[in-house]
Amino acid sequence: MRGAGKDTTGRDLLYRYYGQLELLDLRFPIDENHVRISFVWYDAFSKKSISQYSLAYEKASVIFNIAATLSSIAAGLDRSDSDGLKRAFHSLQASAGMFMYINDNFLHAPSTDLNRDTVKLLSSIMLAQAQECVCQYQIRDGKTGKTVAKLANQASIQFGSVLEGISDLCSQGIFDRVWLNMCQVCLSLSLSNDR
Repeated sequence: MRGAGKDTTGRDLLYRYYGQLELLDLRFPIDENHVRISFVWYDAFSKKSISQYSLAYEKASVIFNIAATLSSIAAGLDRSDSDGLKRAFHSLQASAGMFMYINDNFLHAPSTDLNRDTVKLLSSIMLAQAQECVCQYQIRDGKTGKTVAKLANQASIQFGSVLEGISDLCSQGIFDRVWLNMCQVCLSLSLSNDR
C-alpha cells in the first residue's frame, strides 16, 4: 500500500489490497471488541493521522486512494488524441463512481476527506472533467454548432455547481484556494466553448 504510485501499477496494487480486505472481512471480525487491528491513515487535506479498529474504515480509505489514483491517471494522459481522451473519460467516470460509493456506503467518516460533502464534491469534480473530455472529443472529431454548444454548456453548469461547493470548503479551510482557481479556469474554458 505505501509504495503504490499514481499510475496503473499503483491502481492495480490498491485493487489487489482491497480484494484481500474483502477476504479478511469474511473470515475475521475486525473491530474494537474482537480482532483488534489499528488502521492508520492520514487525511488527504488536513494531513492529520486517524486510526480506527474498523475494517470498513480501511476499505473506505483504500477506495478513496483508488479514486484519487484514477484521477491522477486521467490527468497524466495525452488528451491530444482520441484514445487519450477516451481513457481519461473512463478514468474520471470510474473515479467519480468510487467517490460516490464511499458516500453511499460508509457513514460517519472520522476524517474530512471521507466526509459525505467532501466525497460528493470530489465526485462532482470528476464528472465535470469527464464532461469536458466529451466536449473536447467532439471538437477534436470536427463537430461544431449545437452539439458542441450543448456539451460545453453542460460542462459549464457542472463546473459552476462545483465552484459553489469548493467555495464553501475553501472558506472552511478544507480545500486550498488553488482548487477554486482551477475550477474557475475550467468554467471559463467551458463557457468559451459554449459560444
